[in-house]
Amino acid sequence: MSNKETILQVLRASSIFEEVSEETLSKIATFSHEESFQPGEIIFAEGDVAEKLYILEEGEVGIEARLSTLPGSVRRGTIESIAPGGVFGWSAILETRLTMGARAISAVKTIAIDGHALHSLLAQDMELCSPVMRRLVDIVSLRLASTRTTLAHILSVCSHDLKAPLAAVQSYLQVILGGFVGELNEKQKEMLSRSCVRIAEFIEMIDNILDISRFEAGQLEMEELSLPEVVRDSIEMLRPLAEEKKLNFTLDLPQDMPKTEGSATRLKQVVANLVGNAIKFTPSPGEISVKLKEDDGYLRVEVADTGVGISPEELPKIFDDFYRGVAGDTEAKGTGLGLSISKKIIEAHGGRIWAESPCPETGRGSKFIFALLKG
Repeated sequence: MSNKETILQVLRASSIFEEVSEETLSKIATFSHEESFQPGEIIFAEGDVAEKLYILEEGEVGIEARLSTLPGSVRRGTIESIAPGGVFGWSAILETRLTMGARAISAVKTIAIDGHALHSLLAQDMELCSPVMRRLVDIVSLRLASTRTTLAHILSVCSHDLKAPLAAVQSYLQVILGGFVGELNEKQKEMLSRSCVRIAEFIEMIDNILDISRFEAGQLEMEELSLPEVVRDSIEMLRPLAEEKKLNFTLDLPQDMPKTEGSATRLKQVVANLVGNAIKFTPSPGEISVKLKEDDGYLRVEVADTGVGISPEELPKIFDDFYRGVAGDTEAKGTGLGLSISKKIIEAHGGRIWAESPCPETGRGSKFIFALLKG
């Protein structure tokens, strides 16, 4: 079989060119050629725009993504493998840097299609462009969904394996602090107490990461519930903290609200996070109000405070993963995951969450709002 016949055979078998005529395939073959790669060889790096659209002829290719959240980290992992007939290098047509890397897992043969030439051909022929781009979008969508599921699983496994030894260390420290293995001086007690606090914070962060992985995997059990009851139960646990800081706490929770679909446990987590932040960042004397309203098919929960507020620069970032603002007490900032997780919970319910600062009604502090569809 000649090289041209091989190229045409691979193009015909590829799902991306299923609806393309033989004449057009022959045109595409004129700017396509075979390329081979050895095991471990990088075909293109994450973030680079591929110059060619590849169709795998033989072998196996791994699609790679950076797995670490640390800036500058080079740790990557394979999040999907491409089998013969599979397509990769889609940025050659879409011209975006939102790409993953590709590496040969075994000895690989590909058909490499010149991205610029294919892009020009698609631009000239809309009847060709529509089916090709539609199938390409389907491939990208499935690949991104697969990436999210894979990363969520990795987070879950790693977090679970970290939590057990940390809990054991925490138990030993508490035994030592309890004086069960001998007397401690004040300096030793202080150092061990600080270590216990840091480990508790680390375990809390692991729990938060596990939560994120569950939401990414769509693990959320829904039921019909009363939102006023959810909000009231959440607040009762935090009221003593507000009283300790001498904060005035007001509630407006009408009981005749329609039901909604949701996870009571997770919605309590959101309310507790928002009210807890309001208590944390509102100095005494101050005020915190929690209101529940109906609004155009939605139920809205509003948590307002007279605290330190959020700067215009910070406001767009506060729901980002691991973001911690610059205002307030540094020691009280936490892991930077509370609001991010709250956003994921609300979005998993089909709702939305946002913040306003200063609070429009008082001109002070902040107001956080989330809205859920009525049941």
